[in-house]
Amino acid sequence: MSRRPETVRTEDGERAEQPVDSRARFTGRGWAFLGAGALCLLLATWLGRKDVLALALFLGGAPLFATLSLYVVKPRVLLKRGVDPALVTAGDSAVVRLRVRHRSRRAGSAAGAVAVLERVPEPLGGDRELNVQAGGEPAAYTVRPRRRGVYALGPATVRVADPFGLATELLDASERTSLHVAPDPVELPEIRADRLRESGTDPARTAQPQPGPDNVTVREYRHGDPVRRVHWAASAKQGTLMVRQEDPRSIRRLSLLLDLDDTAWPGERQWAGVLPSTAEFEWAVSFTAAVLEHLTQRETAVHALDTRGRPLPRGGEDDDAAVRGRVTAIDDDTAEDARHGLARVRPLPAPGRTAGAAGTGGSSGTAGTDGGRGGSVDPGRRGIVRTVSGRRSGRTAGSGGADPGSVPGAGPETGAGAGADDRLADRFDRDGLVHPVLLVSGDLDRAGAQRILHGTHRAGAGSAVLVASAADRVPDGAAVLEAAGWSVVVVTAATAPEEAWAHLGTGPRTAGALR
Repeated sequence: MSRRPETVRTEDGERAEQPVDSRARFTGRGWAFLGAGALCLLLATWLGRKDVLALALFLGGAPLFATLSLYVVKPRVLLKRGVDPALVTAGDSAVVRLRVRHRSRRAGSAAGAVAVLERVPEPLGGDRELNVQAGGEPAAYTVRPRRRGVYALGPATVRVADPFGLATELLDASERTSLHVAPDPVELPEIRADRLRESGTDPARTAQPQPGPDNVTVREYRHGDPVRRVHWAASAKQGTLMVRQEDPRSIRRLSLLLDLDDTAWPGERQWAGVLPSTAEFEWAVSFTAAVLEHLTQRETAVHALDTRGRPLPRGGEDDDAAVRGRVTAIDDDTAEDARHGLARVRPLPAPGRTAGAAGTGGSSGTAGTDGGRGGSVDPGRRGIVRTVSGRRSGRTAGSGGADPGSVPGAGPETGAGAGADDRLADRFDRDGLVHPVLLVSGDLDRAGAQRILHGTHRAGAGSAVLVASAADRVPDGAAVLEAAGWSVVVVTAATAPEEAWAHLGTGPRTAGALR
C-alpha cells in the first residue's frame, strides 16, 4: 500500500489521522491497460484497422469502467480486530488478529486477499501492512509494549479493488481498539513490619477477638469480595449473601495513597500510550504496583486510594459508580486486578482551591499556587536537602526550630485541607481507615500536604515517598509532612524503587534525599 495516512498527536494525546483519500485510483494493471489502449489507438489510426480500434476502446475503457463501478457500487468491508490478551503487563506480548469480510453484494467481492494498513503506535513497532484473506483465516501480528499505559490500535485502512484489479480505493474499516498495559512490579526487599507503622499499634488488629471455628464472624457481601469467602449457611439464614470476616489480628493493613493531582507532576510531558504523563509519575505508578505486589503477598490488606478519596481503578472497571461504591481493600486475591487498573491512571486536573488556603502561614503555601513548582526555598526545605535518609532532621515536631505558626500543617488545623476538600477524610471515616498510611506523590506543595494531613488525621503520622522533578529539589510539602511527624523519603525518577523502599521509615520524622 503506497499511500500512508498522515498521523499527528493532538494536545490531549489522541492520535488524529488525516482523512483518508478515498478517491478511486488506477492500479498498475489499470495503467498498463490504458497504455496498451493508447498504443492500439495509434496503431488503428496508422493502419486503418477497425479491429485494432475496437481493441483500443476495450483496453482504454476497462479501467475507466472499473473506476466508475467503485463509485456506483460502494464497496463495504467489515474488519474485526481482536487482541489477546487485551490487558498485559509491560514486557509481555499480545497477539492482534485482523479478520476481513466483504459486505458488498457484488459478484466476486467475497474472494481474494485485501491489503490492510494497520495504524500502530510507534512504541509498539509502528504501522503494519498486512494481506488479509477476505472471509478466510485472520492475519495476525505481535506487539510487545515496554511501558505501561493505554495504547490505541487502529483504525485500519483497507484497500479494495474491482474484480479485475484495474482500480483501487482506500476505506477506513475499523474503529480503535485499546490495549491496556499494566506496570511490571519490581521485587522489593524485606523490611520490618514496624517500618511502616510510625503511628504505633494498629487498632484495627486488636479491636476484635479472634473467632474460633464455631464462632465465625460474617458480614454482608460487598462488591469486590472474592466468592470463596461467601458463607453459604449464614447467607441462607439471613436471606442475603454473607461473607466471612477476615481475622483482624492476623492481617496487617495499610492505606496506600497515590497522588493524581497534576500540580504534583510538573515534569516534562511524555506519553503512556494515549495518556499524558511524566517520568516522575511513571516512577510513582511503578512503585505503587511494586508495593501492592509486595504487601499483598505477605498477608497485608492494602487500601489503595488517590488523594481525593477515590479507590484506584481496577482492571476492566469503567463504571464510576462502581468505583465509588466498592471496598478499597486489596488482598492477594485481587492484587493482580488492582495492578492491571494502574494501566489507566494519569495525572488529573486538581480541584479548585478555596481562599481558605491563602491564609495559612508560609509564603509558598498560598492558594492557587504550586509551591513545588517555583516557591522560595525556606530553611526547612534546605534542611531536608542536606539530610541523609536514616538520620534525624533538624526540623521536627517538638524541636525548638519547629514553629506551628511558620510550618503549615504542624498545628491542629490544616488550613486549606480543613475546608477545601473533605472527600479523603470522608473516605477514611467511612471505611474506618486507622491503619498506617503510605503516600506516593511528586512535587507536593504545602497546600497539598495540608489537605493530605487533614484527610488522614484518623491514622496519625505516616510515611511518604516524594518524587522530585530534579535532583537538587525537595518538594515544599516535605517540610509540612515532616513537621507533622511523618517519615519522608525524597527520590527522583532515576532512583531504584528497591532503594526507596529500603530507606522507607528508617527513622521517625526523617526526610531523606536519594540521588
